[in-house]
Amino acid sequence: MLERLEEIRENIFRYLEARIELFTLETRSKVEEGIVVGVHGVVLALLGAMTTIFLFSLLAAYLNEVTDSRYLGFLIVAIFFLILTVVWVAAKDFFKSKIRVAAYKVIKKNQEKKSAEKSEAIEELMAQTRASMGDKTPYAGQTNTP
Repeated sequence: MLERLEEIRENIFRYLEARIELFTLETRSKVEEGIVVGVHGVVLALLGAMTTIFLFSLLAAYLNEVTDSRYLGFLIVAIFFLILTVVWVAAKDFFKSKIRVAAYKVIKKNQEKKSAEKSEAIEELMAQTRASMGDKTPYAGQTNTP
């Protein structure tokens, strides 16, 4: 009886250590993922902005040739961006809500994935604990498959 209590105590301590280690690893993983995604996003945004600038400069130069003017192509491109800016500012609330909905969906999907992974890990740990204690009854929700 005393040996069984000692085994249970050891299993509880191992479980707590595993939970602390899992929390540490998850936190480290989230920080690393955030840094990688952030750096990747900044580089991608920079390259996209440079490409867009050169493409619209090329379009302005082409419009200059078509209109046989030195500045009319650049004026047309500038007016296009001015209209785009006015639309963006006027529909600020609409764009904010769309961005918020998209971000919420991504966060919710990640949380559901992490929750499923955690429950799988807990079920596996419970199965290992029961196996080490010699108890063959499965955890609630776990099937008895060999």
